[in-house]
Amino acid sequence: MGEVWKAHDANLDRIVAVKLIRRSVSWDDTARERFRREALALSRLSHSGVATVFDFDEQDGCDFLVMEYVSGGTLASRLSTGPLPVNEALLVGAAIADALDNAHRNGVLHRDLKPGNIVLTSDGNPKILDFGLAVLLSENAVAGRITEPGLIVGSLPYMSPEQLYGEADDVRSDIYALGAMLFEMITGERPFAKDRAGALMFAIINTAPPRLRSLQPEVPEDLERIVAACLEKDPANRPQSAKVVAESLRRIHDGVTSGSLPFRVSDAIRSIAVLPFRNVSNDPTQEYFADGMTEAVISDLARIKALRVISRTSAMKYKGTQLSVPEVARDLNVDAVLEGSALLIGNRVRVSIQLISARADTTLWADRYDRELQDVLALQSDLARTVAREIAIQLTPTEEARLTHRGSVNPEAHLEFLKSRQSFFSGAPDSLAAGVRHARRAIELEPQLAPAWAALADCLSFQAIRGMVAAGEAIPDAIAAAKKALDLDPSLAEGHAALGFVLSHTGDVAGGLRSLQKAVELNPGLTHAHNLLGRTLYAFERHDEALAAMHKSMSLDPLSMIMYTGAGDAYYFARQYEKSVLHYRMALELDARFDGSHTGLARSLEALGRFDEARARYEEGRRLSGGALGPSLGLAHLAVAMGNHDEARRMLAEFEAARSTQVVSAWGIAVLHADLGDIDDAFEWLELALEEHSGGLIVLRVHPRLDSIRSDPRYLPLVKRLGLDDSTGN
Repeated sequence: MGEVWKAHDANLDRIVAVKLIRRSVSWDDTARERFRREALALSRLSHSGVATVFDFDEQDGCDFLVMEYVSGGTLASRLSTGPLPVNEALLVGAAIADALDNAHRNGVLHRDLKPGNIVLTSDGNPKILDFGLAVLLSENAVAGRITEPGLIVGSLPYMSPEQLYGEADDVRSDIYALGAMLFEMITGERPFAKDRAGALMFAIINTAPPRLRSLQPEVPEDLERIVAACLEKDPANRPQSAKVVAESLRRIHDGVTSGSLPFRVSDAIRSIAVLPFRNVSNDPTQEYFADGMTEAVISDLARIKALRVISRTSAMKYKGTQLSVPEVARDLNVDAVLEGSALLIGNRVRVSIQLISARADTTLWADRYDRELQDVLALQSDLARTVAREIAIQLTPTEEARLTHRGSVNPEAHLEFLKSRQSFFSGAPDSLAAGVRHARRAIELEPQLAPAWAALADCLSFQAIRGMVAAGEAIPDAIAAAKKALDLDPSLAEGHAALGFVLSHTGDVAGGLRSLQKAVELNPGLTHAHNLLGRTLYAFERHDEALAAMHKSMSLDPLSMIMYTGAGDAYYFARQYEKSVLHYRMALELDARFDGSHTGLARSLEALGRFDEARARYEEGRRLSGGALGPSLGLAHLAVAMGNHDEARRMLAEFEAARSTQVVSAWGIAVLHADLGDIDDAFEWLELALEEHSGGLIVLRVHPRLDSIRSDPRYLPLVKRLGLDDSTGN
């Protein structure tokens, strides 16, 4: 955007730097305002660590900024030759932190800290340059913003997670960037190094950086701690001011012990991943048992509210992994890892387990459990309580009660239940059918086995909603099975989640909301319940709560493209399209084979007017969909957005005609009519969608493509019939 010239100030006979906007962009009002904002930000600052501004003016339509000329190279050019010696890095880092603290205290947030914006003077002192992306703070709030909320600005390798979300309105985003620079100064490497932008964004949001001492063993432990703290994902866990960082770095340089540092990093374990238990039976047919035990332990630990437990979906990606425990812990950003093995011999169960600290890569605790299969629930409870004790988490009385007094199981029925769960997680049509059979067999063997009823409800619901079986038959059975599970065990979170899923997708959104709220109350770590809860919350336009639920699901299941797709949907329906694009891209980074992520991304790009990109995503979604209609409907909506109504109507006629030979959602046709402005036709098809119990009706109240019908007197009565009129969901 700009050029910087070395110049001579004839009045004062000094060398200065003159920064000006290139002629090619001088017509851009936003660029000119940003340039003026940089001058205003610098005018507030008077610090040896910030280049001084002498003047700001305009001549012949060209804005220019006269600044102190700083001889020397950038920190980036210095780092191109390798890392700094640790003592030098401490002093340079402390000086940068001092300058940054001065900027923050004078109400300036930089937002683009990076080695290329730091000049090292001839005597090695750093000066911060380029405040072109700065914002001014007024009483801890952003004042006079020139970028839109949600717009991503900055230099990607040094951007904080919240900056990627377009929320860099806090000094702690600059502290994250400072931590990234410290990491690079000390190791010569960036905290996250990826070839593709999408992979880099995913790592910044989800993955813990390597430990400094794993790359530079001579680094003081306190320095490792302060850099790790600066790079925390949650701003609340970072140092709250640059001054604290500066003081810490100087004390480490002076050899002050950690007890005297102004900032302490907790060693507490508050997050854990349970790696898939190894099947040590040498019998591949017992794989379901090891996987089932893994899921059971995850589920029991997830009941502990103070502990973040990585979900089964993400944990199972490490089945048979050759990665070390610290590498897995970094991938999942957890404090500890539980690993072990499971063996079933007749009706005897043997589980060997060890708990490993991610930071120190040392075993905190190890044990072996030998029990009868009928006592497996007690085994799981004992294990969960022991883990809580070893990591010093105090169980609440309710949590303690839920992990005790658990009766015995019918061994054969329990094994059928485990087989049902393994089949369900596969998700394929044949596997879901097998899941139904195994669940029904478990119920035959033990009619009082509540988890088997919940498993049956899950399988039936997914079969119906994915169009694998007739909804008219499966949905009533699914509802009955979920209710039976809760009759047998009202405290079964999985039963409430199963009921919430089927209700919210078949017309009773309010009932689904209540069930899902109960599910996460009973089991705060039940990942899919948080995701489904988010969907029902945004159906009532409770967007802040919906996004909080979605972010919780992503924190518990960081490697699930379904969770990121769900968050993309939530941002779309909240009409925060840039953020929805980011989350869909994260989903595709995890698995680019899911057509729904491509179609969701296309829909948001379409809303942003980026039509060529949207078309490419719709086409890819259609290629991957295996005949699903969603991407093709999306292309019709794209035609409407581009003003090609004739093409959209041609496609609409094809969709309507195809209903005689294949499953074509009345909901999808209704929304397309609304987008085309066919109000009467839209309501006719919405009535038909209501008769068909279309799952799409859940977003009747929030879908942007229905804006054309909201003022029609028929709209609100329809919303009320679906129970979507009450913002509380009650």
